[in-house]
Amino acid sequence: MKWLQNMIFIINYYLQRAHWLSLDVVVGAMVTHVIASRLPDGHGKVSWVSTALAGIAVFMIYVVDRLLDNRKPDHSPTPRHAFHVKHEGLLIKVLSGLGAVACVLLFWVPAKVLWFGLGLTGLVALYLWFAFKISVTHIAQVFKEPLVALVYTAGIWGPAILTQTTLAWESSVLMALYGLLAFQNLLLFSWFESLELEEGFSLAIAWGTETVSAALNWLLWLIVAGALCVLFFTSYRYCVRAAIVVTVMSACTHWLKRSSATALPDERYRRLGDGIFLITLWLL
Repeated sequence: MKWLQNMIFIINYYLQRAHWLSLDVVVGAMVTHVIASRLPDGHGKVSWVSTALAGIAVFMIYVVDRLLDNRKPDHSPTPRHAFHVKHEGLLIKVLSGLGAVACVLLFWVPAKVLWFGLGLTGLVALYLWFAFKISVTHIAQVFKEPLVALVYTAGIWGPAILTQTTLAWESSVLMALYGLLAFQNLLLFSWFESLELEEGFSLAIAWGTETVSAALNWLLWLIVAGALCVLFFTSYRYCVRAAIVVTVMSACTHWLKRSSATALPDERYRRLGDGIFLITLWLL
């Protein structure tokens, strides 16, 4: 059975590094963009150029953010950040290559989507510069989770909605629900970090762990309530499936919080929390 143990070790080895590179988040973002493009009936036109650009953008933002973190004098390294330090030279080359590919793909993007993307890119660049300049001060941490959730939702859903000739109310509601889900996910990570931080600062510490815990509960019920509205009032079967998926994802996020004793060691909550977004694969 040693061959089986070796195989499990190899699979776990590559899955761990894929997670450190946030490839699970990238896949979840690309699938979510496809879902947003297909709404409301599941037959909407999908721009694979926009989908590829969404994946490239998410990957580049996460990698650049960690590379900048590693340059902060008061940064506490994690295995994920240590991996980026070790492979910084290669990652910079990959980022340069992906940047070149993205520039070529822009020629196939509609003008209104292009201007929207440039504006969003400017906002992200401004935040990364701001966060790097002020290091891990309280201001940066308090704004990080809400801003990341907003930018993530806008970047994934914005191009899809801009290319639709008519905007169904279900698309707007589901976009809001996915935004709340992204914030719930990030807030959960901050809550876990507050449990294991011996020094430093996080949003959960700023608000207080009890306040954040209550906020997470409210986010769950808001998402469930919004999903129920879609379930009861939509006439599109695809929207029903999308509402079920976002409810299941929010419930899994809540379950992860209730299983903190199991999820906290070795930062399992990060792998499980990011993996929750892969549930959207059911809608492909």
